[in-house]
Amino acid sequence: MRKFNIWIVLVVLIIGIGIGGVGFSLIEANENSGSSSNNMTVFKSSSNSAKNFSSTKNYTNPSHTKKSDKRVFINASMNTDGTTSSMAKTLFGDQSYKQINLASYNIPQVGRGEGDFNRVWKQLKTADVIVIGTPVYWSNMSGYLKTFIDHLQINNDLKNSDLYVIVQGADSDQSVAIDSTYGSLNRVSKRFDLNFVGIAQTDSQVSQLHDKMLGK
Repeated sequence: MRKFNIWIVLVVLIIGIGIGGVGFSLIEANENSGSSSNNMTVFKSSSNSAKNFSSTKNYTNPSHTKKSDKRVFINASMNTDGTTSSMAKTLFGDQSYKQINLASYNIPQVGRGEGDFNRVWKQLKTADVIVIGTPVYWSNMSGYLKTFIDHLQINNDLKNSDLYVIVQGADSDQSVAIDSTYGSLNRVSKRFDLNFVGIAQTDSQVSQLHDKMLGK
């Protein structure tokens, strides 16, 4: 009789452990499900933030619209006479300008010396109108331009110069690249007291910036 009672106790314990394990698994599954839901919420919030950022760009009117103004084009493409350069020609129209091809200079990563940075800076620092053109690589500005920006030291050499930007790529929608490029160059504009006039992606936008450059 005593052995029979012991077996009953063992069976009850085994059943209890099994039920407890199932309950724990259900709780864990619910917690994991809740975690996934929270991650999705964060992702949606991040997406909305990106959309909001796209609509908060601030541009100013140009201060330099005379033919006698000094105009410089910084070409951040690996091609010296490619699409980026062609769009810049349209932007300037019949106005004279100096083209600086970053690919023609040796500007190393920060921490590895100045390289040709100062040679480029001397050509740029007296400009009244600056146009920066970059192709889109992996939804962002080219490495040529990013490395050049990394070398910048805040000063008054470009104070009150007008800044125009061209962002060109194969996709019809370059909003991600425009947002990231705007974020970096807007920061540069504020620190150097530039007039950030606008960013162009399409031929029609380039034409609009051309009219602004002429004071229309």
